[in-house]
Amino acid sequence: MKDFSVLIIDDSATQREMIARICREGGIQDLAEAENGRDALNKIEAHGQDYDLLICDLEMPDVDGIELISLLSKRKTQSGIVILSSREESLLSSVELMGQKQGLWILGSIQKPLMAQHIEDFIALFEQKRANSIDAVKSKNKTALTVEEIKEAINSKRLVLHYQPKIYMESRTLSGVECLVRIQDGDQIIFPDQFIPICEENQLIDEVSYEVVRIALLQKKEWREMGLPLNMSINLSAKSFNNNQFCESLINIIRDMGADAKKVIFEVTETAIIEDLSLALSVLNRLRLAGCGLSMDDYGTGYSSIQQVSQIPFTEIKLDRSLIDGITSKPHLQVIYDSTISMCNKLGMSLVAEGVEKREDWLYLKEHGCHIGQGYYFSPPMPHQDLMAWYAAGMPSLK
Repeated sequence: MKDFSVLIIDDSATQREMIARICREGGIQDLAEAENGRDALNKIEAHGQDYDLLICDLEMPDVDGIELISLLSKRKTQSGIVILSSREESLLSSVELMGQKQGLWILGSIQKPLMAQHIEDFIALFEQKRANSIDAVKSKNKTALTVEEIKEAINSKRLVLHYQPKIYMESRTLSGVECLVRIQDGDQIIFPDQFIPICEENQLIDEVSYEVVRIALLQKKEWREMGLPLNMSINLSAKSFNNNQFCESLINIIRDMGADAKKVIFEVTETAIIEDLSLALSVLNRLRLAGCGLSMDDYGTGYSSIQQVSQIPFTEIKLDRSLIDGITSKPHLQVIYDSTISMCNKLGMSLVAEGVEKREDWLYLKEHGCHIGQGYYFSPPMPHQDLMAWYAAGMPSLK
């Protein structure tokens, strides 16, 4: 904690001193204070580098917290930012989302007063985000694959799957896994953001989807023979809906491999469906007729969620992480969750909370009837060997 730096931004000297005392008691020595946003920017400039943590009030004279967040975004600040205010939760949550959309590391928002445990939690979250960012930078620094390289990877069977567990909340047993495609390049793993968009632009996405389904069903068969009959969730690109043969090809693969279609769930993002609902309906209705489950991914991020629930025979809804993170302390998220779980129960659909990272959020969801949870609280996506080791160890949570 000795090398950790914190800038406290609040127009109240009493508040700044209280927060500074908590930080010092936690072993933080590199501390600075600012009375408003303009003062904060000057302190950051004088510091010579970004502070690790910015604890920022909203209501301040001259440059307030909201304006400061926008200015920090323009200078591409890499600090972890905590929004601290006595204002209502809905405003705090909206400002938090604003900062995230602007590319900042918003660690969370809390109503005053700040406690020592909050500082510990935010520092741990910042360290996690920094580690993830380093991995992301390494991935982005790799050269994007060419069309020919992707074709070669498909033909040479170098597509691999990592699996993220989906866990029944009530019994804490394994419901299934989401299958996430990668390309194996020697000792390196190439992530989908480096090749899926290229595949979608160059009519390769169908072949990738077919291969992913084959790999997933082979793995499913192996696990079934081990006494582990898991559901397999597989993502589909809406670009594939333009291919009249796509659905039939998927169904044929499932039948040829002797898989139980009822154990296969196809996930499609809500926003992708919106682009052409008629084409989506043609594919999704046939998949459902064949017995496959259908999941609306990222539910709540688009503008016609309820309409699509009424039009498409979904068996599962995945509530987006933006509606899950911090739900324990955000009443407006609780209201949204309550209405969603009520709708799912009445319509006979499963509700999956995705992106769960905090124990307190997991416990809240469990206590309030959520069916299935998925997220880094329990496990990141893993190769099948690591998944089996994690399962054999009793499926320990990471926190």
